[in-house]
Amino acid sequence: MEIDILINYSETDNKSEGENPGWVSSFEKFLQTILSQVLGANPVIVSKSDADSLTKTELKNTGVLVSIISKEMAKSGPCLDAIEEFYSTQKSSSRILKVMKEDVGIELLPTKLNQLIPYDLYDTENEENKKEAFYDYFGPEAESIYWMKLVDLAFDINELLYEQENSEKNVKPLFERKAIYLATTGNDLSIQRNIIRRELQRHGFKVLPNHNLSTKANELTDEINKNLAECVFGIHLLGNSYGDIPEGSDRSVVDLQNRLASQVETKNGGKMQRLIWINPSQSKSSDKQKAFLENLQRDVAALEGAEVLQTPLEDFKNIMREEIFANEKFGIQEEENTFHVDKKKLNVYLIYDKIDKESVSSTIKFLVKCGLNVIEPDFDKNLLEIRKSHLEKLKQLDLAIVFQEKVNTNWVRMKLLDLLKAPGLGRVKPIVGKAIFAGKGIELSKDSFEDYEVELINAKDKKNSEEDILKFIKGLNKAI
Repeated sequence: MEIDILINYSETDNKSEGENPGWVSSFEKFLQTILSQVLGANPVIVSKSDADSLTKTELKNTGVLVSIISKEMAKSGPCLDAIEEFYSTQKSSSRILKVMKEDVGIELLPTKLNQLIPYDLYDTENEENKKEAFYDYFGPEAESIYWMKLVDLAFDINELLYEQENSEKNVKPLFERKAIYLATTGNDLSIQRNIIRRELQRHGFKVLPNHNLSTKANELTDEINKNLAECVFGIHLLGNSYGDIPEGSDRSVVDLQNRLASQVETKNGGKMQRLIWINPSQSKSSDKQKAFLENLQRDVAALEGAEVLQTPLEDFKNIMREEIFANEKFGIQEEENTFHVDKKKLNVYLIYDKIDKESVSSTIKFLVKCGLNVIEPDFDKNLLEIRKSHLEKLKQLDLAIVFQEKVNTNWVRMKLLDLLKAPGLGRVKPIVGKAIFAGKGIELSKDSFEDYEVELINAKDKKNSEEDILKFIKGLNKAI
């Protein structure tokens, strides 16, 4: 291609103000700088406004068309004609990139542009809600509003040029790229999703969905299922925003993606592995979002095959890297146990949080007195080591008791979900029994745990509590 990148824009969007260059001129300069670092060479960038002549030959010899979208551009015949001609030449919109200089309603844009993921280079969160062009390139908010999105654009251009170069050379890849479903998010997590998307792409993964999803429920469901069918792994980020609700549905796009992903089966007949991150702080969430998360953590079927993590986002990213980048089989690598498993006794995994360590000490002594080998959680390792050890214990346990005193019910549910996931980790025998043991001041409700097939042992005085635990254990011994 003679032209790597052709920037298509309306002349009115590049008017200079005083000594400052026009918006498009600044955009081109910054893009050239970033791309030279990403590509390791200076790409050929040509800017053409609706006041310039643009030939079909130039469009035919262009690698990527970057359209600067504004209200003026949406009314410009030459700009829209250029998009149509480029689309006609390439037979696809995959090499058209939509850069939003300002907010423009989809009803003003050509249909071919509506499905393209926008690169919003305007402030989408300002208090005045103006959504106008952004010029403060080096101000305090420029990093999140402008530069991070410009870097996203540069990496996507790099990928398109790379694919095109190999296609022209008729070079076939040595291996099929694995696809990962990175679910679209609410506006509050769009930047974080892009950061994760870029990291996945750098490691050679294909990330889906790679276009704007439909706003109509029926079409949306088909699109999500089609993308999921290509993927070997799923990642969902659930923040404070419930997300947009498509036409014809009462569920948000975020909700629908999780529900449909939970139904995907692998070639081995299991459920597709997924990581689900829930923002630990829900103080800013709407009531609808809080209800969604509450129902999600109760919905055993919707979480089959998934690991739910309610940790700081950076910790989640570390787990994601370990799960995906360090292990091509998308599972936990085998390691030598750092805990004791007794082949002559029942091995009980007593799951509790660090804040309940002191409260649970008497229960540990009683279980040992009953002749059980007690496996405890780790607290003195780093996050990844603790997680690996926890998953290995889920494989080795005979029965599990989750202790609740100072921790909340959602924490308990997440541990019960881990137990439901245990058969998929390589267990060769069923779990003999599962119970929740309540500490002081806790009254366990059957309604809260009716989907988990778990025994509830409510807090009483020491003697009665021990009798209930013993009754639970003896009931298991009869079934062995």
